[in-house]
Amino acid sequence: MAFLEELRHHFAKPSGRTLLIDFSRTHSFAATGTLLFYAELTRLIEYDTGRVRLRCTQPANDRASQVLEQIGVYSLCGHPSHGKPNLDDVVHWRVARGQDVNNTLCAPAIEAFEGQLAEPLVDGILGGLSEAMTNAVHHAYIDIRRDGLTYKQPRNDWWMFSQARDGHLSVVFCDLGVGIPATLPVKQPLIYRALELLGLHTSDAACIQEAIKGSRSRTGRAGRGHGLGNIIDVVEQLPEGVAVVFSNRGCYILRSGEKLAFNFKESILGTLISWRIPLAGAPSDGA
Repeated sequence: MAFLEELRHHFAKPSGRTLLIDFSRTHSFAATGTLLFYAELTRLIEYDTGRVRLRCTQPANDRASQVLEQIGVYSLCGHPSHGKPNLDDVVHWRVARGQDVNNTLCAPAIEAFEGQLAEPLVDGILGGLSEAMTNAVHHAYIDIRRDGLTYKQPRNDWWMFSQARDGHLSVVFCDLGVGIPATLPVKQPLIYRALELLGLHTSDAACIQEAIKGSRSRTGRAGRGHGLGNIIDVVEQLPEGVAVVFSNRGCYILRSGEKLAFNFKESILGTLISWRIPLAGAPSDGA
């Protein structure tokens, strides 16, 4: 978060500057943090409209370098290509970005594994993604983001990573909007009012928990919820399933049936949803 704040600070300075992002000692990338960085970077480049000359150094670690190539960071930074990635834990990364509710942008990454996923899981994943897109497009950008840029982007963007590896399908979705705690009063006013009465409305983690409960309570059928509830339903059906929801300062984790919610000191200034489910009969490559 400190790095992203510094990155925004550089873009907020006067024009004509050169900004070098030093990846030389980077050796690995976590999908959630990497997607948040990628989303921030694309947003800042569009905000800047060419005033900052952006460059980056290549990691000494070949795997890390291939990740930057695969997800398009080298291209964003004007860095020359180093050839097509060939490592197994890199080539399966998929990147999607959109400004509307359009499952065709991400469906191929899910439908490719339909034979290894029960039909309710496929429906649940695609339904969860569709609702996450809907929230990003219609609710997440209701106000200017509190990042010091006073910039209202022209499109309501969302970003997504997906990867199938080691017998698991991982999906990460992100928007840079006002966050679940800020949209809860609009989408679910009765729930937010109850949190106010309990004095919990200032806890981002509590808002995430109640948003999940609210979306699941719309229907009692597993796998048939809406939004976050849909995603949680999918993960709860699987012993090895993991779901993590970050929104502003709040975090909610579901892992092997165990649930945990807490708040960080700093905000991610948006919403980041990650879930990981096993693929039936998929071999582990051990990489």
